[in-house]
Amino acid sequence: MIKKMAKAINILVVGIVVISLLSFTAIWKITGKSISGTVTGNAIESGDLQGLELSVFVPEKYQNVQAGEMLQFQISLKNIQKLGRHDIQLDYYIKKNEITISNRRELKAVETQASFLASIKVPEETLPGIYNIEVQINEEESAIATFYVKSSDIGQIRTYLIVLIIAILVVGGLISWQLNKLTKKR
Repeated sequence: MIKKMAKAINILVVGIVVISLLSFTAIWKITGKSISGTVTGNAIESGDLQGLELSVFVPEKYQNVQAGEMLQFQISLKNIQKLGRHDIQLDYYIKKNEITISNRRELKAVETQASFLASIKVPEETLPGIYNIEVQINEEESAIATFYVKSSDIGQIRTYLIVLIIAILVVGGLISWQLNKLTKKR
């Protein structure tokens, strides 16, 4: 009888270890998405359209946003040739692997230079990961910067609960199987 109790306790301990490991793995996956060194916040590319230089920069505060939030970014336009005022059309695109997730259009007037904050909403259904914000002038030249979309808190809780429930079911099944085995031997 003592051997049987010891075996049941061993299964319980193994189950607790499995639950702990699965929980740790889930928490690490949810919160451990580190992208240090990937998101620089600097413009990756700049263009020149009839004397206009364009650059885009995502401030550090906005490099990590959640789905459904507004992404703020800074645009700098310079008119190198200084030929007077330009009315330009700016298109903002949130992209991942050249696939457009969201876009917005805005008109601006630029004389010698302009620097301003712009924003675009990250769609609610956007999956966590690294994305690009691309700014285009008159559908020709563009500049790109990178940012990261974090998973929402609700998504994190949901994932954690699913992993926890599966782990509890597995441990419960193991304990039930062992107890059935013990009762059949009697």
